[in-house]
Amino acid sequence: MGHTVRLRGEFWPQDHWGRVTNAAIAREQIAQPALEAADEAADAALERFGDRLHSVYLSGPAARGRPGGAAFFVLLRLGANDMRSNESWESAIASQLRRRHPRVGRVAVAVFNWKDVFTTDGAFSPARFRLAVNSVCVAGRNMTRMLAPQRIDSAAMNGDILGFRPRMLNAAGRLAAARAPDRVRAAAMDAGHAVLAAAFALVMDREQMYTEDLDLRRDLFTLNYPGRTKDLAEAYAMATRPSPDAMKALVFIDNACRWLTPMTDAWLNANNPQRAEQLKA
Repeated sequence: MGHTVRLRGEFWPQDHWGRVTNAAIAREQIAQPALEAADEAADAALERFGDRLHSVYLSGPAARGRPGGAAFFVLLRLGANDMRSNESWESAIASQLRRRHPRVGRVAVAVFNWKDVFTTDGAFSPARFRLAVNSVCVAGRNMTRMLAPQRIDSAAMNGDILGFRPRMLNAAGRLAAARAPDRVRAAAMDAGHAVLAAAFALVMDREQMYTEDLDLRRDLFTLNYPGRTKDLAEAYAMATRPSPDAMKALVFIDNACRWLTPMTDAWLNANNPQRAEQLKA
């Protein structure tokens, strides 16, 4: 009888000064299902943005040759800012890619304007961080070589902590409206990811390590807060084996918000009292 062995997570490579470097593998090493999804994502981006499109990047576990899903980042040219909201398009393309490429797993899509990445005011850029630490160009001109290794500091932590409550509210709203089991599981999975991301962000500066792998995010937080071991185990289960039961997922969201929100609020009060989306780097 065979046994399934879950692949353990990895810490990101860091340079001599402790800055996080790009963990993505070369394009030619990317698994074929992820490359096929990347080609479709690039085609969809070209259809929507035309000559405003600069490049498309593969991120997430697939960019490191690992199972667990993929993210696609669409970078627009300088001066080609899209005044339309892209949230509906991002969600629709992500759903399409999940449906047409089920072997890839969880899929996310994000559109970045040029100035989202290359800021001029010295502010930390979440988009630049995501591209710099885990991405491989799959279409257009590769800009990752222009991105310096990233520091682990409060600016890098801010996005996942500030975004925790909105992500949980979004997941709860989707669960309330969901009828199909696949939609329930997708929303529940996002809630589990939100908990693990915020929890890890709370200890990232202290640990001076970076990872996007869920098991290590869980383990590093519980190492610092052993009393929350059960809560993080539930979040990990929801992120990796999401429940098709909407009520169970809603109870998980309610419980997670009750214990984690005071911790995220305390961090924000100390480090970002204005609740700014971007802090100075």
